[in-house]
Amino acid sequence: MSERLSQGLLPILIVDDDVEITKAVARDLRRNAQIVACNHPTEALKKLGEQEFSVVISDLKMPVMTGLDLLEKSLTLQPQCQRILLTAFIDLAHLPDTINRAQINSIMTKPWEPDDLRAIVEKAQRINELERENRELRRMALVDSLTGVSNNRYFWERLDSEFSRARRYGRPLSLIMCDIDNFKKFNDEHGHLYGDKVLHKVAQNLELGKRGADTVARYGGEEFAIILPEVTRPKAIEIANRHLQSVLQSTTISLSLGVATFPDDATSTTELVDKADRALIKAKNSGKGRVLSALDL
Repeated sequence: MSERLSQGLLPILIVDDDVEITKAVARDLRRNAQIVACNHPTEALKKLGEQEFSVVISDLKMPVMTGLDLLEKSLTLQPQCQRILLTAFIDLAHLPDTINRAQINSIMTKPWEPDDLRAIVEKAQRINELERENRELRRMALVDSLTGVSNNRYFWERLDSEFSRARRYGRPLSLIMCDIDNFKKFNDEHGHLYGDKVLHKVAQNLELGKRGADTVARYGGEEFAIILPEVTRPKAIEIANRHLQSVLQSTTISLSLGVATFPDDATSTTELVDKADRALIKAKNSGKGRVLSALDL
C-alpha cells in the first residue's frame, strides 16, 4: 500500500447478508482504510446517507433488494463512490442487462484472492481520490473566494443552462441584479477590509434567504445576481423585496435591485442581464433601497 493511499482515505463500505463474508473482506482489506460493514442493504443505504465512502462493495443476492439495486441507489447518493459487485461464479450468467444502470466499476467473484481484492480496491480508491480532488478544484474555480457564493464564471454557466431549459419547455425564468448602496462610502470611511466584510455579510444573507433552486453569484465588485428558475415577474419582484428587507434588517445595509424575466423582457441571456441591470441602475438613480423591474424602464 503506497504512503499516498494510506493517508486521509474515506472509509470502505462492505455489504453482505453473510456476516462471515463481511468479516473476511474486512480482514483482507484491513490495511486499505477504515472499514464499515453492514449485513442488510437498508442499513447500508442509511450509512451512505450519513457519511462519505470511497468504495462500496456489495454482494449480489441479499434480502429486500439485490446488490445491483443497492449500488444503483448508491450512485444517486454518492456519485464519486466507486462500486464493486461481489458475486459467485454461478451468478455471472444471470446478471441482468441493466447492470450498467448502477455504473459498476468492478465485479469480484467468490471465492476471491486477497491480493486481487486489494489491488482492485486500491485502484478504486485512487479513482475516488482523484475524482474528489477534481471536484474540489472545480468548486474552487467556480466560487468567489471573498464571499463564498458562486463567481461570475459559474453565474454565466448556470444562466445559460437555465435559459436553455426555460426556452425549450416554455417556462419562466427571472433574474435579480442587486448592488450595495453607498459601498464606496464604506471603503472610504472604514477601509477596504471593512468593505470586504460588508460584501461577505450581504452575500451570505442572500445565500441564506434563497430558495433551493436559486443561484446567488457575485457578478462583480459590489454587485450580485440571483437566478430564479420557474419564477414569473410578480413573484421575482416579491422575492427581490424579501431579500432587500432581509439584508436591511440583518445588516442595516441597503440594496438597490433590478428584475427582468424571460420571456416577457428578453430573448437572450445577455438581454436578460442588460434589462435587470438597467432596472437596477434606475433604482439607484431614483433613491436607492428599492426594487424596480424591466417594466419600469
